[in-house]
Amino acid sequence: MYNKDDNITKKQLSFVNDLIKREDSNQKVVDDYVKSLKKGSLEELTKKEASSLLDKLLKK
Repeated sequence: MYNKDDNITKKQLSFVNDLIKREDSNQKVVDDYVKSLKKGSLEELTKKEASSLLDKLLKK
């Protein structure tokens, strides 16, 4: 069902997790974003979705 090449990269996932560790409020942003896309976890995001999430976290 999922094309492995479209999934979030390990680097993106690591960056999101680092941002969550830096600031607790980032966890809510991540949870809300994942939920809004009707995904079960960060690992289900596409590269494009992960990029949008990182933009949200960095502009916050």
